[in-house]
Amino acid sequence: MNFETKKTKSPWMPEVPKSWALMPARYCIESRQNGNWGETPLVIDDGEFCLRAADFNYETLGLKSQENFTRRLYSTNDFEKVMVRPGDLLIEKSGGGEKTPVGRAVLIKSPIRAAFSNFLERVTIRKDCCVPGFFAYWWTAGYQSSSFVPFFNQTTGIQNLNTSKLLSHNAIALPGLKEQQQIVALLDAATAKIDRAIELLQQELEVLEKLKKSIIHEAVTKGLDSTVPMKPSGVEWIGEIPEHWGVNRLRNLVAFESGATPSKDNLDFWNGDIPWVSSQEVKSNVIEATTYQISQAAVASCSTKVLSEGTPILVVRSGVLQHTVPIAVLGRPMAINQDVKALVTKGEILPKFLMYFVKGNNENLLKVLVKDKSTVDNVSSEYLKNLMVTLPPTLEQLKVVQRLDMRCETFDIAIEKKRTQLSLLEQQKTSIVFEYVTGKRRVSEVV
Repeated sequence: MNFETKKTKSPWMPEVPKSWALMPARYCIESRQNGNWGETPLVIDDGEFCLRAADFNYETLGLKSQENFTRRLYSTNDFEKVMVRPGDLLIEKSGGGEKTPVGRAVLIKSPIRAAFSNFLERVTIRKDCCVPGFFAYWWTAGYQSSSFVPFFNQTTGIQNLNTSKLLSHNAIALPGLKEQQQIVALLDAATAKIDRAIELLQQELEVLEKLKKSIIHEAVTKGLDSTVPMKPSGVEWIGEIPEHWGVNRLRNLVAFESGATPSKDNLDFWNGDIPWVSSQEVKSNVIEATTYQISQAAVASCSTKVLSEGTPILVVRSGVLQHTVPIAVLGRPMAINQDVKALVTKGEILPKFLMYFVKGNNENLLKVLVKDKSTVDNVSSEYLKNLMVTLPPTLEQLKVVQRLDMRCETFDIAIEKKRTQLSLLEQQKTSIVFEYVTGKRRVSEVV
């Protein structure tokens, strides 16, 4: 559809329809309010729900199921002041992280008896000029845009959003209220359809991941021959193992090597050819490349070492340890940082068998390696050293590794295909929201 446009100073929407009103986003705001700190209840039914960013279902611009809410507010007077209402936009003003910067937002579309926490901010939209759903979609498009000006600071490890500056320095283009309502209705229907497809793909991915883990677990605890006699392993979470297998503590099977970070003030340290692994790069079974490479002088300057190809490395400090214990083997000689620990095998256990053992028992290892529930993102060195590991004969370990390499490759191809489809759907959703809230597409066009 052809229509006249006008240029803007916004880096993420350089031009908008000429008939749309262009203004700083703050003009659409009636009021803003911070929430109230809630607590995790001793008795699950005590108090009222107190929403936080962890309760956001950001993909659908809504909330997760109430059964997942954990925080409560106990003061009735406080609750009435911070009770959410349909049309409220809740914005994460404190928190965030490297992968999900602060600023996520959801729109309360239906009545719900819940308050909102002090890490959130309630933004009330002026309904005389802006439909709340339109503003929510505009916010989402801006947040997802690499050129959106977010205005936050990070002084204590937590990002804090300056909502006032954000709303003043980012422009919004508004069609008439009727067209806004039409855009919201169209986007609600279109994104709901995409969300259903995304949900189905996520379910399929979950099934594939579970089946893959099950196959690995069975191979590293029961072996490849289901007819061999079994015996108790002596470890509750391992269960029975083949009669001719043994178990041993990890400290007897490997030497532990820690890593370090060279000084970032010396640029020469970061201009080398030695791959340097951080916790974020322990994703695939074999690490072939890293983001940073350090020099030999950098290695000599700190306590990190160049580890041999094939060395298993385990993440011991990271937020990802809340749901998985990442492990991989090095595809070439590399150094590691302090968030990763190398498990240099001594000969009785094959490196890749150890890797598969960890992958196949991940859920159990989360329970036995975590030092305490308040430091869930740290693996206890003591617990790691005392971890019991199954120990088949070396030749049988090799056969298990060969079989799992083959089976996992098949699963990984299928999983990667699903993830590609998922990424395309997410890109499609991002694109359609962006195009309609910036006027690149109009409601009279076919979706």
